[in-house]
Order: sequence, then C-alpha cells, then structure tokens
Amino acid sequence: MKNINYDLVKLFLATLDAVRRLENHCIADAEAAKCHSLPALQKMLEAERAHADMLRDEIAMRAKAGVFD
Repeated sequence: MKNINYDLVKLFLATLDAVRRLENHCIADAEAAKCHSLPALQKMLEAERAHADMLRDEIAMRAKAGVFD
C-alpha cells in the first residue's frame, strides 16, 4: 500500500475513534456532570464527523480513480 493511502486510512480510523469516544464517553460524562464543557465537546464532535466524511470521500475517490493501492 502506498504511504498516502496508508496515511488516509490511519487518519480515518483515528478520526472514527475520536467520534466514538466523544459520543460514548466525553459527551455522556459531560451531560451526567452537567458540565459547562458540553457545547465545546459537541462542536468537537461535529468537526470530527466532518473530518471523517472528508477522509471517507477522499479514500472513495482514490479507489474509484484506481490509485488506492
């Protein structure tokens, strides 16, 4: 696998892990604690979801172009 393809997959997996962690732990913990950080965490979740979408689209585009090897 080319380095760029490996990098994209690695970033995609790390981003999905950040989304999962924010959804399942950070935001839930902030809600339970009635923490003032909840809006910041929700904004982070939105940004990470957008990053995941960008990476998914980039990987798909490279696969469709036949350069994901």
